[in-house]
Amino acid sequence: MDEIILRDTPDRFRPLAGEIVPPLLALLRERRALEETAWDRLDRLQREFTAAGGPPGQPAPGRIQAGEEYRRRYLELAVPRCVPGFLKRGAPDGCQRPAKYHFLDEEPAPQITFAMEAAKKAVVVISAPRGSLRLLYRFTLRPGPEGWLIARIDYHHSNETTWHIDRYL
Repeated sequence: MDEIILRDTPDRFRPLAGEIVPPLLALLRERRALEETAWDRLDRLQREFTAAGGPPGQPAPGRIQAGEEYRRRYLELAVPRCVPGFLKRGAPDGCQRPAKYHFLDEEPAPQITFAMEAAKKAVVVISAPRGSLRLLYRFTLRPGPEGWLIARIDYHHSNETTWHIDRYL
């Protein structure tokens, strides 16, 4: 079970950490699994194509369709969990290895901090080791008709002083 550290949260909002953080982490894990599956499929298609004599720089047959399927499934997963307009750029063009949120189930476990000072905004910060640094993701969530929705994502490394906007879940 993920441990949640509460910061700057009045007593009346503390129970909301259990309502907001577990679904967010589940979404991030689903996103990670989708990305890992897509990467494996794209990599397999390319390796088989190259092994069969295809030029290494040319996309394998089916690779474009597999990428389109990944983007479609990404949007199906993300759109219902984000405020309107957050995904105005659509889905990412590709996926990566390791997957974006690969650190969620690795050791040592990431540090998860929850802060909520007002009823209309919650902030969850996930801090995970990345070599000698720490990678931090800050999720700003707002209440929606069917639960809490991601309104903004920022990230930075522990050696930086500024946060950067992340346009994709």
